[in-house]
Amino acid sequence: MDVQHALESHPSINSMCDYVGISRSGYYQRENRHNHQSPRKLRKKFIQGEIKAIWIKSLCIYGAGKITQELRSKGYKIAERTVGKYMRELGIHAVYLTPWTTTTRNSKFDKQLINILDEQFNPGQVQNVGVN
Repeated sequence: MDVQHALESHPSINSMCDYVGISRSGYYQRENRHNHQSPRKLRKKFIQGEIKAIWIKSLCIYGAGKITQELRSKGYKIAERTVGKYMRELGIHAVYLTPWTTTTRNSKFDKQLINILDEQFNPGQVQNVGVN
């Protein structure tokens, strides 16, 4: 059956589905969707909304791991990798806080030090050299 013959003879949906290689139930399922979005896309949008809400609630700090824990505690079954992928699609990311602040160093400090020992590390008497 060629395409021209199929268009001229007004074939049934069953024969066209066979020709294209899809099932009739799949055709009707797609046809009957109200907004032409699959359940997977609807779930993805919903989960992305949940991810964004958790991220904002955490003051924009949480990453994929903690957001996954929050979603699982709410009862959603989702992988950390999927959460990370959705976060990239949303353009959000974690903020990693450093446990300490690096202080600046004075570059002239080395020049102010005085060499008391004069590189004589073995003085004649014990405790002959003191440090203030």
